[in-house]
Amino acid sequence: MHRYLSDPSVKSVAVLDMTHGGIIIAHRLKELGFNVTGVDVYGTISPEQCNSMEMDGIRVSEKNCSVEDLDLIISPVHLYPDHIMLQQAEEKHIPVISHHRAVGEILNIKDTGDHTLMIEVTGTKAKTSTASLLADMISRKLTVLLHTSRGLEMWEDGVCRLLHKGLSIAPGSILQAMDIAGSLNKEIEAYIFEISLGVTGCGSVGIITTLDMDYMIAGKTSMASEAKVKSLMSYPEDVPLVLNDNYKGISQQLKPALMSKHIRTFSTPDKSEGLNSDADYRISMHENSLSIACAGEEIKIRLDTGYDAWSYRTAFAASCATAQEIDIPWKTVKEVIQNFRGLQGRMQEIIQEDITILDNSNSGMDIFSVEKALSLCLKRNQKVIMVLGEEAAQVCEGLPPEDVADMLRSRLQDMDELILVGERMKPLATGNIYYAESFDMGKTRAMEFARKKSDDKVIIALCVKCFR
Repeated sequence: MHRYLSDPSVKSVAVLDMTHGGIIIAHRLKELGFNVTGVDVYGTISPEQCNSMEMDGIRVSEKNCSVEDLDLIISPVHLYPDHIMLQQAEEKHIPVISHHRAVGEILNIKDTGDHTLMIEVTGTKAKTSTASLLADMISRKLTVLLHTSRGLEMWEDGVCRLLHKGLSIAPGSILQAMDIAGSLNKEIEAYIFEISLGVTGCGSVGIITTLDMDYMIAGKTSMASEAKVKSLMSYPEDVPLVLNDNYKGISQQLKPALMSKHIRTFSTPDKSEGLNSDADYRISMHENSLSIACAGEEIKIRLDTGYDAWSYRTAFAASCATAQEIDIPWKTVKEVIQNFRGLQGRMQEIIQEDITILDNSNSGMDIFSVEKALSLCLKRNQKVIMVLGEEAAQVCEGLPPEDVADMLRSRLQDMDELILVGERMKPLATGNIYYAESFDMGKTRAMEFARKKSDDKVIIALCVKCFR
């Protein structure tokens, strides 16, 4: 595959979209000696950011710029395809690559990770959980740098230490994570990156957790699943790929086909489907155990309590399959899964002041997981106090108020108390529905309600879309 950034004829580059990691990509390209123009297509960068780029020798243009002198355009996969620069690039045969691929090529130029394990995780759901489980498994032997929506973490011997918060999971953030790692004066032996909408192609292993609950991108002209599967084509053919079995439907529609000769698939059938699948790893779950069928054998792993294990079935499948492919002993895999009790904000049950809380507040939360959390609470025959909404300033894609309104029409009677969070939810706070400005304020109020209940059969469900 042609590497544009290592091509001596490519000297002038435009980076479209400064919001989603474009600034760091532009700075890195400048450091590598390119003439760089940053195009703020969404008009979101601050004057301070603009001044910083210009002081670094990067020209900043608002909305668009001339393509006449450009050798390459770097554009995010989610940008609408009728953007004038993309149209002109097609007319003038100027190559266009994605932010993902640009980051991969930058890493290749810098020889980052040549002799280091680097795992890239993408998909619709279960990215953070998959990456975190893998970090735990790998850390029993290697020092791991993990970057997810939870933050940048160092993992050693099954214990994690938070290094930094605030980076997005856009591909450009990988470059920032690498910078932080380089300042640690610590040898990193493995990297794991959660990435939105695809992979960079620089990893030594690529993972797609799931393509379920697909959605439209690029001005509603393409599907997110297509971008994720297409990004796999940046990998050399010797790189192992661990893919949810549902990737096949998308892959068959794309040309060219994936180059990798080392594709392994996993499946997580519903309880009613059984194990009728030709996937390499077939995962089934029972009340307190996990079974993995692969290579003619079946491995059984006991599961702990205190969280909704069923919500983690994709993460269990993807992490276990990947662990096997990178030669992590089953003994280590079993130990990690058996001791796992969920991640903060991902269907984790906790006890605080003798009050039971089901914590489902995370950046990937959607209305489907809200309904699931509510149903889990109701199964316990407990009164449900729900905190529901978004901290919109923290996440790219919020929780649509219309989805919340639809759910309330059908499920409000299942809640003993409801507290809505976020400015966009305020109009829905009528009658006996309460309102809070933030996650913390909503949780505080819920705790106050719980303390006043006359019996102890109360559970708080925290369902706020936010970074934790």
